[in-house]
Amino acid sequence: MKNPFVSSHPHLSLVKLEMNSFVPLLLFTLPIISNGLHLSYKKSQSTFQSYDNELTDQVCGRDTIPGKMPFYASIEADDPTKHFKLCNGVLIANRWVLTPAHFIFSSFESIRVVLGDKWNKKTIGVESAHFLPDLDRKTPMNNIALLLLKEPVQFSRNIQPICLPEPGETFYGRYGTLAGWTERNPTERKLPSSMHTTSLPIIRSGDCRRFYDKPEFIDKNLTDSLFCAGYPEGPKDACPKLGDPLMVKVRKHWVIAGITVANMSCWRSHALDAYLRVGFFLDWIKSTIEKYNS
Repeated sequence: MKNPFVSSHPHLSLVKLEMNSFVPLLLFTLPIISNGLHLSYKKSQSTFQSYDNELTDQVCGRDTIPGKMPFYASIEADDPTKHFKLCNGVLIANRWVLTPAHFIFSSFESIRVVLGDKWNKKTIGVESAHFLPDLDRKTPMNNIALLLLKEPVQFSRNIQPICLPEPGETFYGRYGTLAGWTERNPTERKLPSSMHTTSLPIIRSGDCRRFYDKPEFIDKNLTDSLFCAGYPEGPKDACPKLGDPLMVKVRKHWVIAGITVANMSCWRSHALDAYLRVGFFLDWIKSTIEKYNS
């Protein structure tokens, strides 16, 4: 019997999968094996200047409660009989959430964004979704979306916006923190109580492209909109979910570096996960929000 959760489309994955395990519909998986490639870890110079989020007039990226990530967003949906977890994202302003575009379609009326934690959660509907004009859902290259919430979020200790990177910031050679909830039943409405974090080195785009240059990859056109993070020489407890944020702490404030679009480490050891570089889309993010606000 054909597994209804496995896509038969030949181009929805960047690699040829040969496994019998369940693969969520339209999930990007890019398993790779280390080939001894030397990766450079030279640090970039940080250009981050301010902790004032210009989109909210609020201080951003604060560690309000130790061990909590108050900007983490869970993107969920309902149909007449079930409740689904679609992906994750981050709150960047009081009405805006940044997330992968892959699961967000025009029929977004049933989508809900869950903010906060298990004891102080806030569920808000989505008024509209915004995509890049050249979005191609068959690849992860421009797989980014902005969700406009139906109502503004009241910031608190449990709900805060994350800081956006400065233009030109790459974070190469630094260690980022990957955040995500521990595994749960995808139809369960309650948030789990524990947030899992993992420290990962951020890899340069050129090294990332060379690492992908193998016969098993269908699409090798990895642009500067993507970067890699992980440990190519050995397994690390990562396995991010689609949309999980990779963040860098800059002078006690969390800055979003990337959002997960390919979770290779879930399937193989010696793997690098792929992330959309948020700084690459900074002009589009700001212009979209400013256009709406005006």
